[in-house]
Amino acid sequence: MIDNDSNLSAILGATNTGKTHIAFEKMLSYSSGVFGFPLRLLARENYDKACKTIGLNNVALITGEEKIFPKEAKYFFCTVESMPTEINVECVVIDEVQLAADYERGHIFTDRILNLRGTQETIFLGSSIIESILKKLFPNINILRKERLSELLFNQKQNLSKLKPRSAIIAFNINNVYEIAERIRTHKGGAAVVLGSLSPRTRNAQVEIYENKNVDYLVATDAIGMGLNLKIDHVCFTSLEKFDGRYNRNLSTNEIGQIAGRAGRYKNNGTFGYTKEAGLLDPIIIKSIENHNYDQLQKIYWRNSNLIFDTVESLLVSLKQIPLKNFLIQKKNAIDEINFKTLAEDDKIRSFLSDSFHIKLLWDICRIPDFEKIFNDNYITFLKTIFLTLLNNNYKIPEDWLNNKIARLENFNGGIPELSIKISQIRTWTYISNQNDWLINPLYWQDKTQRIENQLSDNLHIGLTNKFVDSSSKFFTYDSFHKNIEKIDINRNNEIVLDEEKYGVIKGFDIQLSKNLFSHSLFSLSHVKKSLRNMIEEKIKNFLNSPDDSLNLGDISKIKFNASAFVFWGDEPIGKLIKGSKVYLPQAEALNSEFLSSENKLLVSLKIQKWIDNLISNNLKPIKDKLDENLNSHVRAIAFNCFENLGMYPIENFTEFLKNIDKDNKLSLSQLGIRVGAKYFFMPNLLKKKPIELCALLWRIYNQTNINNYLPLPSDGRVSFQSTLKLPETYWQSIGYILLNDFAFRVDVFEKIFYLARKKIKSGPFLESSEFMNPIGCNSDQLKDILEYCGYKSTNLPNDRKLYFFKTKHKKKYNKKNIKKDINIVKKQKKTNIANKADPNSPFAVLEKLL
Repeated sequence: MIDNDSNLSAILGATNTGKTHIAFEKMLSYSSGVFGFPLRLLARENYDKACKTIGLNNVALITGEEKIFPKEAKYFFCTVESMPTEINVECVVIDEVQLAADYERGHIFTDRILNLRGTQETIFLGSSIIESILKKLFPNINILRKERLSELLFNQKQNLSKLKPRSAIIAFNINNVYEIAERIRTHKGGAAVVLGSLSPRTRNAQVEIYENKNVDYLVATDAIGMGLNLKIDHVCFTSLEKFDGRYNRNLSTNEIGQIAGRAGRYKNNGTFGYTKEAGLLDPIIIKSIENHNYDQLQKIYWRNSNLIFDTVESLLVSLKQIPLKNFLIQKKNAIDEINFKTLAEDDKIRSFLSDSFHIKLLWDICRIPDFEKIFNDNYITFLKTIFLTLLNNNYKIPEDWLNNKIARLENFNGGIPELSIKISQIRTWTYISNQNDWLINPLYWQDKTQRIENQLSDNLHIGLTNKFVDSSSKFFTYDSFHKNIEKIDINRNNEIVLDEEKYGVIKGFDIQLSKNLFSHSLFSLSHVKKSLRNMIEEKIKNFLNSPDDSLNLGDISKIKFNASAFVFWGDEPIGKLIKGSKVYLPQAEALNSEFLSSENKLLVSLKIQKWIDNLISNNLKPIKDKLDENLNSHVRAIAFNCFENLGMYPIENFTEFLKNIDKDNKLSLSQLGIRVGAKYFFMPNLLKKKPIELCALLWRIYNQTNINNYLPLPSDGRVSFQSTLKLPETYWQSIGYILLNDFAFRVDVFEKIFYLARKKIKSGPFLESSEFMNPIGCNSDQLKDILEYCGYKSTNLPNDRKLYFFKTKHKKKYNKKNIKKDINIVKKQKKTNIANKADPNSPFAVLEKLL
């Protein structure tokens, strides 16, 4: 311990007092210096700052994982653990000296406080809570107390959803950090994430998106309390306890103050608070934090740094040395000491520990940080492997062996957990590559491991940003909203364009977001909606005043049975049709949209309903007309059934009535647009393209089915078409078609064919011909199905043509054998010129003419 404290000074105070800035400037005023920081991140940050100030060649960076050491270097920026202890510089600065009370690292800070000195000045920076300890150690130390540049005030409990922009949210568990960040993304647009386990590069990149105001929120662990100088207005704690590596404990007042103090930078005041889930904070503690009045530290950790490596026992004894001051706590069971004790007892290692060189080598290996935090036998096994590898290879790690270990980490793909693990693993190899004595080509491995860490860090940053930041939220953050809101534009295709990128498209009275370009949050969506609401309100007004012919049902042939039947305004869906009380009375509904008020939704629905009612009335007339009460009851029944079935109905239930129908009733049916066919009543007015498609849609709406096929419909005005769909007969009747063996044909053309067949049969059996097939567009087999449906039979002639005949109970039964026999008879009669006085309607007479 050095007792001469004449050149010692301390700058103590709360956060935001400018302590680090003062010490930085003061060190550079000397010809040389060493500055020790609690985090690699802070060492790197101040190293970069010094390079810009005094030049790259004058500055060195020394951390466990990174060493930049120009020969001309005069100023050294280091982590406290890596501060060179045998170097003569004029000024030494140690930051956050109150960490001497930290259970894990305190003994290292204490060692630097006691044993590291500048030839001209040594400066301690930290919280005022260590003042009494410093005075006990160094009675003549010069202490400069710095007041905070801004006020820190308490705010009452808040929900996360109520937090104002530029807030930092504190959690003490990585899962909680990610959960909160996801909630903030959803409701606030996004958050940057800061964890102690992140690499400095990832952490800096995350901080940058916050500082650049791409997001207004930061979710962090207590890592934020160490030297991250951010423009934070409010700090919110989601918990007031943490796990410190041994057990869950309440945060100390000083710890809360250290973290809360990050709110308010320079002369801007800050606030702090906590959520209702965090518990309660005593008003006395709150007052202490506001006044920066904390209890003084009573003890700090210490461990003897004058270690003796003669034997294993001498090293362990030196580690157990007891401090001379009662306010110094002997550090027991540090990780490096536990590692050494465990490996020193290993059978494969014990025999090598017979000299100070090997003991010192094992000690250095046991101090390799456990970046993965695995704390188990795997870590011990890893340290053992490193030691034995060095011993078996002339104290150098083989290049091939090292390359095999590192190569698997050059895969930069993976999610956040996988990338985080890879980063912790490469940091271990980065640390090892900086132990120059262990490697043949240390500079090569330092460069390679650093490049891998940088690439993994960049990918992790991208992963965190993609998961927890809605990329479009940057346009709506607190400070940028008013200057960016005018960048929202609607192009000719109704696409919402935000900063020249497609955000989504307006469909009817709603927004359909683009899934390819953005991970939308409720935050961004709500702001887009605010800017679009007035425009959509105007659009609704225009729709309500638009002419009826601007509405349509779209391409009905492209509608599936299991899909909704939409109503379009131009090309945009604004409503749909659902089942009503009758097949020709569908109900209209406006599509749901949060932009439609209840009143407007009713008005839109009423307009659509009026339009569809008129469309049906005009195209399917007179289906919706009221029937004359004076009509014959049978005529009324026929009309009712035709209308209920969209124009086509079997006559079989009215055969008796039709046998004796009088002229007046025929006229009544005709005036209703109903024709009486051989098998069906039908309405010719409904057998045109538009009515057919409308009837098909009405049937689909009324008869709901899960068939995943388009409505089978004739194309280009065809009177027949093929369809393999298995549908109820009522569907085909609804469009005025008959389906036989997958061949659909229109009922009015069928009646013409049936009429022609009845006319032909009067002269006896008749041959198939184009006269039958051309009107209906069928082939020979399809004609056979149609005529058999009409009650005719057929037989194949030797020339492959079919002969049709009508079978009755009073006529001779004909089969193929009889037909052939009759053909031969006719031929014989023709040769002998015997006159045949047979019935002219008999097959013989017909065959005679044909042959």
